[in-house]
Amino acid sequence: MSRPRSGTLIVKTDYSLDVVLRDQLRYLAGTPLAPVRTASDDSGRLERVRQREGVETHVLSLERDPAPATDLRTLAQLIRLMRDVRPYRVIYGTPKATLLGGIAAWVCRVPVRIQILHCLRLETTTGILRRFLLETERLAIRLATHTVAVSNGLRDRLGELGVDVSGVDVIGKGSVVGVDRDRAGTIGSDQVLRAAQRERVGADDDEVVVGFVGRVTRDKGIEELVRAVAALRDVGTRARLVLVGQDEGVDDLADDVRAALDAPWVTRAGNLADPAEVFAAFDVFCLPSYREGLPTVVLEAWATGVPVVATSCTGIVDLVEHGATGLLVEPHDDRALAAALHRMIDDEALRDRVRANAFTEVDEHFDRVGVWERCARYFLDAQPARRARKT
Repeated sequence: MSRPRSGTLIVKTDYSLDVVLRDQLRYLAGTPLAPVRTASDDSGRLERVRQREGVETHVLSLERDPAPATDLRTLAQLIRLMRDVRPYRVIYGTPKATLLGGIAAWVCRVPVRIQILHCLRLETTTGILRRFLLETERLAIRLATHTVAVSNGLRDRLGELGVDVSGVDVIGKGSVVGVDRDRAGTIGSDQVLRAAQRERVGADDDEVVVGFVGRVTRDKGIEELVRAVAALRDVGTRARLVLVGQDEGVDDLADDVRAALDAPWVTRAGNLADPAEVFAAFDVFCLPSYREGLPTVVLEAWATGVPVVATSCTGIVDLVEHGATGLLVEPHDDRALAAALHRMIDDEALRDRVRANAFTEVDEHFDRVGVWERCARYFLDAQPARRARKT
C-alpha cells in the first residue's frame, strides 16, 4: 500500500526561495501545510535557505532559458522527487518551474497543483515564439487544479489574449509575498544606514539617486531609464543611476545605452544577497518595465518611503495610481520618463503626498503577514477539483 500523501512541495528558483520567499517558508512550515519542502536550482543559496527557513531542500538542474536536454533531466528529477516524498500539494511559479512542475505533478497525480502566475513573458514577444508561449500558458492552466494570478490586471490581460481565465484566482488585492513593512520602515528612517548605503553605491551627498532593482534587460525598460537619467544630467540635475540586479541582456541594449552604463554616474551593483537595505540610498525608485505581474520592488520602495516613477504596463497599473501613489508614463518613452523623474525630484509636496498614500496602501493591503495568512488559507482550502474564481 502506498504511503499517504502529505505536505507541500514548492518548486521555484533558489533566488526566489532566498529573497522573495524570505521568512515566508518558515511561516508556511508552521501551518498545517507542513511538511514544507522545496525544489530549485542551487547557485549557492540553498544551504542558507535550509538553515534559515527550516525546510527540506532538493536541488534541480533548473535553467531560465529553454534547454531541451537539461529540461528533460529536470522533469525526470521532479517526477522521481514527487514519487519519493508524495506531497499532497505542489506550488510552482516562474515560467520554467511552472511548465516542468505542472507536468511532473500531473504525471504523479498530485491531488492539488497550484500554479502561481507571476507575469506574462509573451507580452514582449512576437511571431512563433509568442504563439508558443501562449499555448504553454493554456497548457499550464490545464495541468493545474488552481491558478493564482498575482494581480487582477495580469489575469485580465491573459483573458484579453484569448485564454480562459474563469478559473484563475486573485488572492486579496494581489501579491503572494507582500512586504516586510516594519523592516522597510526602519530601513527608510535610519540615516546612518542611508549614509552607508549611499557610500556603497558611490553617491555624493549632493547627488540625487535614481534606483532600480530587477533584471538588467531590455524588457525592464533599461534603455529608457538610462536615457532619462542622462537627460536629467543634461539639464543640470546631479543624478546618479543605481542598477541592482543580474545582467540578463546588457549586450543586447543599444550602443548609446551600453556606453552610458560605463559612465561614472552609473553604479551597477549586481545581485545583492538582500537588496532591501539598498533602498535606503534611493531618492526616487524607477521601474520603466514593458510588462510586470505585480512588482514586489514597488512595494519595497513604498514601505521604505521612496517615491516611485514607473510605466503604465500590466501589473504596475494595479499598484500605482498616477499622482496619488506615484507617477506613471507610457512604456518606451524616455522623454516622458525624464519629465516624470524631474517632476518627482523637484516637487516636495508631491513626494510627501505619494509617500503617505503609498504607505497607507502597504499597511492596508500588502503587509507580508496579512498576505501570508491569506495565501496559507487559500493553499489549505484548495481541493483536488478546480474551484471557481474568487477575488
